[in-house]
Amino acid sequence: MLSKKLLKYLGASKVKHEIVGHKTVYTAYDAAQTMKIKLNEIAKSLLVKFNKPFINGEKPYAIAIVGADKNIDLKKLKKVVSDAAVQLNKELRFKKPEKGKKFMLDIYNKVAKVIIPKEKELKSKLKVKPGAIAAFGAMYKLPVFIDKDFLKNKTAVFAGDSFIQSVKMLANDFHQLENAFVGKFSAAKKIKRTKKKSALLKNK
Repeated sequence: MLSKKLLKYLGASKVKHEIVGHKTVYTAYDAAQTMKIKLNEIAKSLLVKFNKPFINGEKPYAIAIVGADKNIDLKKLKKVVSDAAVQLNKELRFKKPEKGKKFMLDIYNKVAKVIIPKEKELKSKLKVKPGAIAAFGAMYKLPVFIDKDFLKNKTAVFAGDSFIQSVKMLANDFHQLENAFVGKFSAAKKIKRTKKKSALLKNK
């Protein structure tokens, strides 16, 4: 079941959504198969870790989202994150500085490295079971980065903090609710092709 914290968050958001029950699943691929939904309409949400916090004073983590039919390209994501930091700092400089200050300090950081943290960090840092992290970064006070191609979907299914329930809503509503940063950082999944065995058997 979804946690009370997530249910409260969704309720307070006033965003139209549907809680979808299903068999126990641990991956976005399994969720698509169980719910009989196209892979590209299922959000694959992963916790990523930066070499430094994206926002000064915050945790060095974020939620990254692509369709379940894609993989995350960490190099592309690094560029998206760094470009967002540059743009946000630029916008801050156009604002009036706080009283007593001559200029606005940069609060967003470019990152040099993006990795997928080990499962034990989910437990120790975020108190989350592996595979049960929700797509809703606001629950953990984390920024959300969403792949541009995924937003082509009208509706999508997002991971809740449960193995047996997910959340369905308009993709654009999720984008606005989470104030997510958008960029292109997905990569096509590589399909492993097996060589066909010869039908002819050699005589021993």
